[in-house]
This record gives sequence, C-alpha cells and structure tokens, in this order.
Amino acid sequence: MGIAKDSIESLKLKARISDFVLASTSGKLRGNKGMAICPFHGEKTASMSFTDEENLFHCFGCKEGGDIFKYVQLINNIEFQESVEVVAEKYAFNLKYTDSQFESNQKSLIQMMKIISDYFIRNIEETKSTKPKKYLISRKIDNEAIKKFKLGFAELDEKIFYDFCNKNDISKQNLKSLGLLSEKQNLLFRERILFPITNFRNETVAYGGRALNDFGPKYLNSAESQIYKKNKTLYFTDNFLKSVKEKDEIIIVEGYIDVIAFNLLGYSNVASPSGTALTSQQLEQLSKYSSNIIISFDNDDAGINATNRILEIKNSTSRDLYLKCMILPEGYKDIGEYYEDGKDNLDLLLSNKIDLIEFSIDSLIKKEDTGDKRIIFSEFKKLIRSLSPLDQDFAFDILSVKINTPKDLLVKELKHKKSSPTYGESSSSQNESNKHIEAFQDIFISSLIKNEFENISEFEDLLNSSEELFNIIKKLQSGQNKDISNSFINISFTEYQLQEAISRLYIHYFEIKINTLISQLEVSNDTNIFSEIENLKKKIENYQNTL
Repeated sequence: MGIAKDSIESLKLKARISDFVLASTSGKLRGNKGMAICPFHGEKTASMSFTDEENLFHCFGCKEGGDIFKYVQLINNIEFQESVEVVAEKYAFNLKYTDSQFESNQKSLIQMMKIISDYFIRNIEETKSTKPKKYLISRKIDNEAIKKFKLGFAELDEKIFYDFCNKNDISKQNLKSLGLLSEKQNLLFRERILFPITNFRNETVAYGGRALNDFGPKYLNSAESQIYKKNKTLYFTDNFLKSVKEKDEIIIVEGYIDVIAFNLLGYSNVASPSGTALTSQQLEQLSKYSSNIIISFDNDDAGINATNRILEIKNSTSRDLYLKCMILPEGYKDIGEYYEDGKDNLDLLLSNKIDLIEFSIDSLIKKEDTGDKRIIFSEFKKLIRSLSPLDQDFAFDILSVKINTPKDLLVKELKHKKSSPTYGESSSSQNESNKHIEAFQDIFISSLIKNEFENISEFEDLLNSSEELFNIIKKLQSGQNKDISNSFINISFTEYQLQEAISRLYIHYFEIKINTLISQLEVSNDTNIFSEIENLKKKIENYQNTL
C-alpha cells in the first residue's frame, strides 16, 4: 500500500528540513536558509546548504542532495515510504494511503510466494531424499543454519508441487507471474536446494536454486517477474540492514554459500548479486545504506575480472563510494572454502583489506609477469579510463610505487600518448571513451530519419540537453547532408536496442547537465538550481530503471 501523492505534497508544505538537519548535525539557520556540516562524508567545515523554503539540501563537498524525504531516508538508512512516515509522525500529520491495482497485484504475489516458501522449507525436512541435507552438511551448513536461513528444497517429482499449488488456489499462470516457470512453461526448480531471495522488507520474491544432479546449470535463478528484477535485487539474510547500520559497511560476495559462510562467521552485512555480474543498479541500491563497500569475490581469474569491472560501474552511482577488497589467503577459492576449512579469523582478513584501485593494479602487474613497464602501462591506461580525475591521480601514485617509476614520468607518458595518436586511432581521448555513446546516438538518429522526424517532439528534453546533438538533427531534418542522412538509413537495430539507446543518451546528457548546474551552484545562490538538479536526478533514475 502506497502513500497518496497529494498527501506527500501537503506534508512537504508543512514540514521544515531544518528540523531534521539541525537534529542530526551541526549547522546554523538564517531566515529560511542555512549551512551545516554534511553528515554523509567526513568534514570539519560546513559545506551543506539547506532551505526551508523549498525543503531541499545540497552538499558542495560530496554532491549529495535532495528533498526533505531524501535527507531523512539517508540519515536513517530507510526506504522512501518510511521516510515520509517519519516526517509525518513528527508533525502529527495524517497521511492518506492508496492501494492501486499494481500494488494489490504485488501484495497478492508476495502472499503466494510466502505460501510456496513455507512449502519448500517444510520440504527440506520432510522429503525422503537425503541429497539436500547431505550436500549442505558437506558445506558445514547444519540443521540449525538451514532453518535460520530458510533454505528450501524442490523435489524431482513436479506433480507433488503442482498438487500443493492447486490445493492452495495457485494456478500455473500465477507461477508464471512469480517467475517460477520457464519460457516453455516448465517448472524451473526440480531437485534443487533453494535459497530465498528477498526484498529489503525480508519478503521472498525469488529463488536461487543449486542443482543436486548433472542436469542443467549448477545454479539457476527465478525468471524476472513483477516482484523480482534481476539487475536490482541481491541475495542477503534477514539481519542484513540491521548489521549494515551497525557496521556502516557492506561486503559483496559472489554466491549464496559465500553469504551464508560470512553469516556463520559473524557477519550479516553481506550481499551477493546471486551468482551473476554485479550491476550498476545493484550497486546503487546498496549505496543507499552505506558508502563503504568491501569486495570479496572468488580468488580466480573470473573473480578478479569481475572485481576489476566494478571500477567501470562505480561512478554510475549517485553517491561517492569507498571500495576496498578483502584478500583471501592462497589456496582458498572463496570464503565458503575458507569457512569449511575451519578458519574463523575474518577480523584479521578484513583489517588488511586494500583499496579496489590498488587491487586492480596488483592484478594487472601479476598478469603481466614479464615485468615490462610498457606492457603494464598499456593495460593501466585501459584500467583508469573510467576513473574520475582524483581516482586517476591516486592510481598513478600506486603504480609509481609498484613499478618503481616516478609519477611525473608516468603522467608525461600518458600525455605523450594522447598527443601522438597512432594511425587509425582517434586523436581525441574523449571520443575514444564515448564510443558507446556515439553508437547509441547513431541508432537514435537513424530511428528519427526512418520515421521522417514525426516523433521528434517526444525527445525535446534530450535535444535541449545537447547542443551538438540538437544541431546535427536540425541539419538532417532540414534536408542538409543528404549523404550522411542516407548512411543512417542503413543502420539496423531492434526495438529493444532503440529503447536502450534512448535511455543511455538521456542518462549521459542529463549527467553532463547536472555537473554544469553544480558548477553554477557553487558561484550562485539561486535555489531554483536545487530543484532543477533534483528533477534531473529523478529522470536519470527513471531511465536507469528501464535498463
């Protein structure tokens, strides 16, 4: 059940953000505007501006910002609806709730999943098969742990499960809506141990299934559904949020067993992308609860590559993240093996964690074991391509020490390479880093030309965000550059690729516009810029949700 939009807007008119800012950090209010020490990053001087007139805040240091509900949400590590309820409680404001059809459907699906979850949990105890418990005990997960983490079991005979569903008025269409059937309408989970994937309210929304036979993949996740989005949802245990709030730290691991191993070793602040690559959306979700992230992926080439890839997505999150890596001792593939071997000195391993950038540099030096500085630097350039200027500077500091080469020489080498492109390469590093944007732009322009620009008005926001793109399209629309226009006709793409291209372009150009507005904000007292920045952030989030 959600909160009516008009009720939220009425509450915002009654509330004052200063009441929450001054209760949580040091600051001063002059009239309806003030400055305070930002509670979201370490600092000694006030850099966070806030205004009661529009109930907005913005930090010039960490760039965090938003409305009163966003502030309460961040300061308390809670979801949006909870933050609205906290504000309403302070002012004795009676909120109006709404129960839309979508929310009603979600509630119904969650209730069905609860019935099915209870069935799978009972099944692991009552089944005649000894396989599930035998496997779990081999991984040092005993009966107490099986119950604690609500592990389940799907038997081989699917008729037994279907009979149970029929008795509980759960149809095959319901099972499809829950993501428990394949595209061919077959039951996804048969003779598999089931790990419940939950939302942040600890409601089961999907499963990860570990096979106990040689049929199909070893691990299999539920299909996407109305209550489960694979690119946003993670696997964690019931005490996750409580533990994160206590430790102000999140550990990310690869798989289900890794999460359980950490829990059994005393750490519940652990999440997994459910055995798949970590997405920017998942990282964004986690960043709402802590900016301190520790990576503990598998100690093999695939795990190292997956760890390095996080450097590429870290800057796509709306918050600054502090990413570290926990190094496992030689001989252990993952934390599950470490736990099974009877080791329990996790405190020592975590105290010796290193920065993600240093970990990535170490891995590329180890990979290029010839010691040739030219080869190492060539790989290093690829590594730092997606990093911010400050992170790049930090990376140069580390590489300088690792390969015993002066930092200024490394920086000169990078500038030399940029100013002396080889044949066939672009002389613009910006063009190189934005090749994917150019591809998305080509698809978008091609679609406009093929539709004879009939739907161009739909993209007014996008065109207003990029003068360059606006000018290109206006020239094509006016009939200029017919040869170029004809080249766009030959570009082929699917509807899905077009929608992704449009979303990526909106995100890219809106982010550029936000940075421009922030620069203006630093020399201006115009509070309207606050609203424009937050409006753009919300639009970016909407487009990210479509990917």
